[in-house]
Amino acid sequence: MKVLFVCTANVARSPMAEAVFRELAADRGHDVRSAGLAPSATRRLTTRDVAWADRVAVMEDAHLAIIRRRWPRHVAKVTMLGIPDDYDPDEPELRELLRARIKNLLADLL
Repeated sequence: MKVLFVCTANVARSPMAEAVFRELAADRGHDVRSAGLAPSATRRLTTRDVAWADRVAVMEDAHLAIIRRRWPRHVAKVTMLGIPDDYDPDEPELRELLRARIKNLLADLL
């Protein structure tokens, strides 16, 4: 399974989600990436990324709306994590929140 985590700038939420997913899904054979939607994103989301992914996990409704508008054929693979843009990179609270959401995502992938 190929999982793509998407946030706005690819600075805090999606890179942390990618790292937590790698920890929780070790030895399960999943591939994981992260990207952002903003023009200034560290790693900008592309059509190739969206096509690559079997599951696209977005952080908020605005991300889903952008994917729905730009890549309507891929909306069915989107999962909403509901993580607000209130965290700095490496913040422990963000890690714990993502850990809980990603455990649910992993259970859904089985």
